[in-house]
Amino acid sequence: MISIRIAAMGDLHFKDRSLKSFQSLLRMVNNDADVLVLCGDLTSHGLIEEAKILAEDIMNVEIPVVAVLGNHDHEADNNEEIMDILEEANVKMLERGSYVYPGGKYGFAGTKGFGGGFLNHRLAPFGEKVLKAFVEETYREANKVNKALKDMTAEFKVVVYHYAPIKDTCYGESLEVLPFLGSSILSDPPNSFKANLVLHGHAHNGVEKGRTVLGIPVRNVALPLHNKKYVVYDTTSF
Repeated sequence: MISIRIAAMGDLHFKDRSLKSFQSLLRMVNNDADVLVLCGDLTSHGLIEEAKILAEDIMNVEIPVVAVLGNHDHEADNNEEIMDILEEANVKMLERGSYVYPGGKYGFAGTKGFGGGFLNHRLAPFGEKVLKAFVEETYREANKVNKALKDMTAEFKVVVYHYAPIKDTCYGESLEVLPFLGSSILSDPPNSFKANLVLHGHAHNGVEKGRTVLGIPVRNVALPLHNKKYVVYDTTSF
């Protein structure tokens, strides 16, 4: 299989004053990678103005761009409008469907994800309605990826989240916030359909590398973790 290079970053938290730094990053990515993956928190406050300026810069990217939203992108309830703006800039929003890289060998599926905790300490949909709704949101997000992977025929499958699917890549964050950084419910789809790689952000103070309980590589690509630079992965390394 011919390999591709995946440039990945999350937690851009884009705002006007970050314009210059992102222009520089996005100029470099054309030479460094074959596809760019954005793992949520693309904006700072979910504002239309933030998304429009970011979209203008992304239009200069010459390689395919796929993305999911993060919690910051939902802050002002403009999430659908933000996805519209980014799709007009040729970004494939994975919440609206999977993406298969030209040639058909590499597929990308994803969504924002949600929280709830990990393994034996993850929340169960039991008790108050509000707690049930919290956990059910995570299951809904995971089910989107389940369906996308089930329908995908690509040989190399990449799952993209904002929230973390495992605890290991969150180490370094305060223990008190771990249940709000992700959920092992999100690891069920890549485990079930034997994905090859999972990318996420959100855990700014976590660590880069981990694996699901079935050994699938997971990478935390939050920009604050990588000195505000994207990470490039060659698919032959997995």
